Amino acid sequence: MLDQRRAKEKGYITLKEAAEIANYTPDYVGQLIRAGKIKGEQVYSSVAWVTTEEEVQAYLQDKARTVQQSETKEVLTFDRSVLMYVGVGVVAVAALLLQYVLYVSLDVTLQQAYESHDKTVTMHVVQ
Repeated sequence: MLDQRRAKEKGYITLKEAAEIANYTPDYVGQLIRAGKIKGEQVYSSVAWVTTEEEVQAYLQDKARTVQQSETKEVLTFDRSVLMYVGVGVVAVAALLLQYVLYVSLDVTLQQAYESHDKTVTMHVVQ
């Protein structure tokens, strides 16, 4: 799976661009890729397809051909939104943990203050 920047660097074109070259619709070019008539790869977290101009031209020359889709997989790349959600989750968990520690600490402090005040009042009443 590629991201958009890497796809452009590798010379891939969008289905819209491929459709303009072949005088087809982008949906039909996507169907050709999924049918194994044109090589292509997915981008945008497996949402959209890209191909090359050479693949489109090769298909136009020989429409009966079939191609093997590339078995090479890109190294797992994280979308920025995924990293953002993970970061927000980590911060939320840290904030809840900090809140818990502070509440427990405050509870212990108040308990100790209450007990020491209670002893003082008891001693004062006894005397």
